[in-house]
Amino acid sequence: MKVDKDFLKLLAPMFIQYFFAGLFCAFVNWGFFYFLNYKLGMYYLYAVVLCFFVSSIVNFILCKIIFKSKEGRKKRTEFAMVILVGAIGLGIELGATAFCVEILGFPNMISKIAGTGVAFIFNYTSKQFYIFSHR
Repeated sequence: MKVDKDFLKLLAPMFIQYFFAGLFCAFVNWGFFYFLNYKLGMYYLYAVVLCFFVSSIVNFILCKIIFKSKEGRKKRTEFAMVILVGAIGLGIELGATAFCVEILGFPNMISKIAGTGVAFIFNYTSKQFYIFSHR
């Protein structure tokens, strides 16, 4: 399979931008999780879900800066697609986090970080190729 070098040159900077935006959102997500789970004592899976909503809004705002909207797509439709992709990513993150806690016996925070990492790949790919256009 031949790889288009121009396409890769276009994709690399966007991936780097998305990575740092995602990292920022991850810190928001992890900080909020730490507060809810460790400080308030909320059950870890409930905290994962609440953190998802907060970080999804922050991520949507940052994605609007990094990516451009596809031609003719309404902002509501785009936001709904981001939430749908995020919900699937949430399922992935919940599964990975629960697996790490319940099966592997990892601490909640380490499990949350691992779950976020697994979901990041799905979220980036979905947003890059299905929701937004290439700048």
